[in-house]
Amino acid sequence: MKNTLIVLLVITIVSCTKQSTNEITTLDTYINQSDTVLYNKIIACAAGSPNGISGENKFETSVFFYPIPGATDYKYFETLFVKDSVNFDKYIQTKLVSEPVFNGYLRKFNRGKFKSERMGIVTYRVGEQLHICTPVRIKTNVKPTEVNPNLLTTTENNITPNFTWTDGEIDENVIYFQVISELSGEFISGTYTYQKQFTFYDLSNVVLNVTNPNTTPQLLPNKTYNFTMMAVSEDNWVNLMFQVPFQTH
Repeated sequence: MKNTLIVLLVITIVSCTKQSTNEITTLDTYINQSDTVLYNKIIACAAGSPNGISGENKFETSVFFYPIPGATDYKYFETLFVKDSVNFDKYIQTKLVSEPVFNGYLRKFNRGKFKSERMGIVTYRVGEQLHICTPVRIKTNVKPTEVNPNLLTTTENNITPNFTWTDGEIDENVIYFQVISELSGEFISGTYTYQKQFTFYDLSNVVLNVTNPNTTPQLLPNKTYNFTMMAVSEDNWVNLMFQVPFQTH
């Protein structure tokens, strides 16, 4: 009986040691456990307000990201101080679970309250490759995301409407993300422009297209859709966002 207890104790110690060795606590640890790491390969940004933002009233901050086909094992790491933005050993893994956006075409991590600013990083795996996003500066408490659909002008043009908008209170935007979706949330197209203008489905001023390349998106006449826009700063913070329904003819 005594010998059996000793054997069980040894097994338990070895098991705990292995679990501790493989446990992910920091981004640096996670990177060192991976053979192939691709940096700045995830499109990610964050939006939020201390009082919640439109459609996100339950949470103060959302970190959005675009998972490419085959992506799995979504994780979110965060550092307490902006000064540690390039120190991967300062990014601690959170217990947040990602949620689908636009029926899963995008995803997000919802973040609770915190003080000052933070830096966040999203990771996922595609096969044996570890993908890591550019650090996102989370400025919920410093520069809250403005939600102002009045800044949008929609020009009806049958099934190719034109959308133009102006910057909001914070004029620090370097790129604009536009999503056309069904009222049910089903994703139709996703595009980025440097200009404050997008015409469906004209790609002449599009600098990045996350629409399924195997599809040619089309809108139907006499139907209502949603237009979502996020104005993003250089540090991947969303200064302005809105979602507005529009009608085709």
